[in-house]
Amino acid sequence: MNPAIFRLLLRAKQWPNRSFFDRIAQVEKNQWISRDQLQELAWQKQKALVKHAYEKTPFYKEKYSQAGFEPGDLRRREDFERLPVLTKGEVRQNLERMRMQNLPEDRVRTMFTGGSTGVPLKVYQDRQGALWNDPMRFRTHGAWGLKMGVRIAHIWGLNPLNEQYEQNQQSSWHRYLHNFVLLSAFDMTEEKMVKFAGILARYKPHLIISYTSAMYTFANFLLENGGPKWKTKAVWLTSEPIHDFQKQCIEQALSAPVYNQYGSVEVFYYAAQCRQRDGLHINSDFRTLEVVDEQGRGVGPGELGQVVVTDLVNYACPLIRYRNEDMASLVANSCPCGSSLPLMSEVTGRVYDMFGLKDGTQVYGHRFTTFFYSHIDKVKTFQVHQISLDRALVKIVPVRDCPRQELKEALLTAFREYTKGQMDFEVSFVEEIARESSGKYRFVKSELVAQR
Repeated sequence: MNPAIFRLLLRAKQWPNRSFFDRIAQVEKNQWISRDQLQELAWQKQKALVKHAYEKTPFYKEKYSQAGFEPGDLRRREDFERLPVLTKGEVRQNLERMRMQNLPEDRVRTMFTGGSTGVPLKVYQDRQGALWNDPMRFRTHGAWGLKMGVRIAHIWGLNPLNEQYEQNQQSSWHRYLHNFVLLSAFDMTEEKMVKFAGILARYKPHLIISYTSAMYTFANFLLENGGPKWKTKAVWLTSEPIHDFQKQCIEQALSAPVYNQYGSVEVFYYAAQCRQRDGLHINSDFRTLEVVDEQGRGVGPGELGQVVVTDLVNYACPLIRYRNEDMASLVANSCPCGSSLPLMSEVTGRVYDMFGLKDGTQVYGHRFTTFFYSHIDKVKTFQVHQISLDRALVKIVPVRDCPRQELKEALLTAFREYTKGQMDFEVSFVEEIARESSGKYRFVKSELVAQR
């Protein structure tokens, strides 16, 4: 459907519900108010949420009391950083006690994340708080020059909440009415990608949303088969770190800019790039995002640390200072686009991608990917997998004319130097590397996460 007609029909459908348009207008306005006003807005939401969690949930009452804290102790903005960090383990063990007492069942939506470390996680989202998700999404689209109602294609993992939109279950009429099609990232065979290309050639999406690795796979396929038969305005990548070689490949294949959006199943819409693509704007009017050290203390701009996020509108089952195990840094600069929303770096990896060495130190696993940058014309994909403190498997899917021995020797020299000679690397050339059960792909992973 034409986006202008789609917007007109949406307005007609939502006309009795004026709050829908009021929310969109409010979220659009928020990004242009001053930084001080944004901080004050977030501070008032932080205080209200903490007070609610302390009074209405058994878990936070106990957690904060044990830490010697009560809501009245929040006197200055800096006091929020004194709250104890919430871990994934605590969420798994205490989810029901984190829910607001006497909460109607229709107030919550149950969500599951596949768990990149192999351990799934269940969370509850507040349906009332989720009413702000679409306005945040529209604000992000607007920052990319896209208007509400653009045709969207997802290359994504299937789950009970979205599988009815999968292209096999969706008629052309349904696709036309909703301006949306879902292609399964769980099945990226050559045969399936031929079908994907055919569907998208007919559908002509303005925006493609995908996991980084799934889009990279599809982009390589398109380059090898004459390119797409449609024009896309933007590509939205999320859920995985984005490497330069992937971004370059996707932009070459689709002749469209790639934008990085950051979010998770636990908390949607943390941050996103604008057209400047010099950092991600944090949705600080609805999410408080911090970057902290191992002790939960904030680190300075430009300093790599662990992401801690607070969903300021989830009252049904609050996630306050939730350590999501991602790694990133804050950016001190203001964006030339004029938005007051603060900036963060792209997510550079996960806590569980840290590789432990025998001397007790840890090295950053995603550093291994950079060693492939000067050899990217020789490989299709790769993975470095730590099995034990002193052993890692390196799998490489080579291009047809790859100088295998030369590549192997160059990588081994770099890897051994990086790990100070404390780890042995077994290099093998394979035809395929399996994805995770989530449909995502991990260039690096460590089995030692369970031991830390």
